[in-house]
Amino acid sequence: MPTPLGHALAGVAFGTAASGGRTILGPVKDLIFFAGFGILADLDFLPGLVLGDGAGWHRGISHSITAAAAAGLLAWLWARRKPGGGWLALGALAAYASHILLDYLNVDTRPPFGIPLLWPFSGEYMLAHHAIFPDVKRHALTWAIVKHDLLTMAWETLLLGPPALAALFWRRVKRRRSEGRN
Repeated sequence: MPTPLGHALAGVAFGTAASGGRTILGPVKDLIFFAGFGILADLDFLPGLVLGDGAGWHRGISHSITAAAAAGLLAWLWARRKPGGGWLALGALAAYASHILLDYLNVDTRPPFGIPLLWPFSGEYMLAHHAIFPDVKRHALTWAIVKHDLLTMAWETLLLGPPALAALFWRRVKRRRSEGRN
């Protein structure tokens, strides 16, 4: 599974693209909003943590297209009265969906392998045949595991940093153009 860093970068890139590069909440608040929606699906570990089985709930139904649609709907309900709220909700949906895409495209070393992508229409766990993202080690804290996870974050930054930076640049150019017209 990608790290929170990878999910946040993808959330910013996908959310900004889907919102058309618009500034809705504010230049920084929009990015935090999209990064948060990019990470949101991984909060499914909390019920397991409370119940004493941290991994027991992880990668469950929160990693499905249905959950992405629900997250987009909740974002729309919250933002619908704000100017540009529909765009913000579309960005939230895309940011959440980016999480599912990244988890689908990674190496999974723990059962159940994959994610329930099509839940509730199918209970099958799905995983890409050719992973792009390496796994993250969450076992004992040893130098080998720390090194592996740092290399994983470097890989995620290499792959997802440029699209996130491009999204930031696009927003900035768009904002400056609109300020120039006023």
